Amino acid sequence: MDRRTTEPPQDDDRGRRRSPLPRDDARRRYLEMGALAALEQIRHDAGDLDRDAMAVGPFARLDASAVAARDGKTRGAITNLFGSQLAYQVRTMGMALDAAEISGLADWPPLAAFPDAEAWVAAFFAAQSARGPTHGAAPSMSYASLWALWLGVLPYGLWSERIAAPSMEEFGRRVAQLEAVLAEAVAHFGLTLRDGATLADLACASASLIEGVWLNQCLSATHPREPDRPASEAMVRAGLMLWRGAVRHRSGNVQPTESSGEQDLA
Repeated sequence: MDRRTTEPPQDDDRGRRRSPLPRDDARRRYLEMGALAALEQIRHDAGDLDRDAMAVGPFARLDASAVAARDGKTRGAITNLFGSQLAYQVRTMGMALDAAEISGLADWPPLAAFPDAEAWVAAFFAAQSARGPTHGAAPSMSYASLWALWLGVLPYGLWSERIAAPSMEEFGRRVAQLEAVLAEAVAHFGLTLRDGATLADLACASASLIEGVWLNQCLSATHPREPDRPASEAMVRAGLMLWRGAVRHRSGNVQPTESSGEQDLA
């Protein structure tokens, strides 16, 4: 009989209960309990965040004195403008959560510069990869850096509307922009959507793809399965797959032929 499952808990010499689990199992149990406690703390802080103005994640560690020193000033230069360090932290977090001024798609490749739709699609997704975060890049006031900073508070969005609402509003704006751009491309190249597909579907899928690959780009500059190729190729190839599954030639339900967009990836 296995004593590990039948032996009752024992008291130590101080009268405290000792676990009957083997040492490795006990370690694993406490690690899992610790992870759950961390999630519960995030949920608790998310509730406080919605009830009161406060900062979380990296913004909660923002030091007004250290920031002012970058400009050769003292802490008072910031607190005089914002009222307190806490108010400054909250306003900085708000800016990162609602980067509306720089969250657009930027300048997408001109449609007239490409011989066919797939060549344009490949260039479009390559451009989206380039405007996203890059592993090891220096911090800058760019959309890529602000997007990466937003990841630091994303877990709180599971329970906090203060995090979730502006994040989803920005995502919605980006999906609408994508829908307009893709509609223009479909019309320009004389294509139409396949039965059951909509521009909204294609835009949502494209937006999700872009941010999904950006997550990978935070961690590595190379393709997740082909380390000799850049991370951007993961987005370009997947973008072409989405496009091919959503559009067809107007003359019939014919798969678009292989274009220079795919040949460039060979």
